[in-house]
Amino acid sequence: MGESNAAVVEVRAVKHLAAPESPFIFGRHDDNGIVGLDPNDMGISAVAGSIEWDQGRWHVVNRSLKRVLYLDDTRRGHLTRLDCQHRHAINVPRLVVLVPGAIYTHQLVVDVPASTLKRDRPTAGPTTGTLTPDACLFSERDLDVLAARYAPLLRPPPRRSPHPHTYAEAADLLGGEWTRSRVLKQLERIRARLAKKGVVFDGPHASYEMAEYLIDEGLLRPRLLDRLPPGP
Repeated sequence: MGESNAAVVEVRAVKHLAAPESPFIFGRHDDNGIVGLDPNDMGISAVAGSIEWDQGRWHVVNRSLKRVLYLDDTRRGHLTRLDCQHRHAINVPRLVVLVPGAIYTHQLVVDVPASTLKRDRPTAGPTTGTLTPDACLFSERDLDVLAARYAPLLRPPPRRSPHPHTYAEAADLLGGEWTRSRVLKQLERIRARLAKKGVVFDGPHASYEMAEYLIDEGLLRPRLLDRLPPGP
C-alpha cells in the first residue's frame, strides 16, 4: 500500500495526506495526531472522526459517541447522515464531510484516487462488473424486496438514512405472505444472480455494498418507493 492509494483531505484550505497506514483523524483541537477544527467549539467531539483505509477502500468513520456527521456527495447532490460509531465506504472521487459544531459547521473535502474506486467495485471472473438495467432484470418480487429493504437509503432528506431496514422490518412493511426468512432468501437470490454476472458481494458488509453498487449503477432508484404502502 503505497502513496498511490493516499487520500487528500482539505481543511480550511490546508491539504493533509491520509495514507493507508496512517489515517487522518479530526476533532475539536490539535492533539496527538488529531487535526483540530476549532478548540473553542464544544459542539465538536474531542475525536470526531477519521478518514481511514480498510479492506482495500477508504472510509469515513464517525468516532464520536454523541455527535453525528453528514456526508455531502457532490455527484448525487444530497446529504447522508453518518451516526456515531458508524462508517461509510467512499465510492466517489470527492466527498465532503460536514462536522456540525455549536458555533459553526466545518467542512472537510476528501479526494480519493481513481485506483481505489476501481478496487471498490466488487467484481470476479472475466466480466467488467458493470451492469445495465437490461443486463440484470429484476422480477416484481425482487423489486418489492429491494424497495422494502433499502427504502431508508432512497428517501429524500431529511428522512434519508444510511442504514437499511432489517429483514424483519422489510417483511412488516411488505405485509401479506412476507416473513423475515422470505425477505432474506429473496435478497440471497439477487446476490447469487449478480455473482453469476461477475459482481460478487461477500463478507459482513455485503448487503450494504450491494445497495451502494445498485444505487451507483442506477438499478436502485427512489421511484421504487412507489411500490411500498404509504408510511405513517
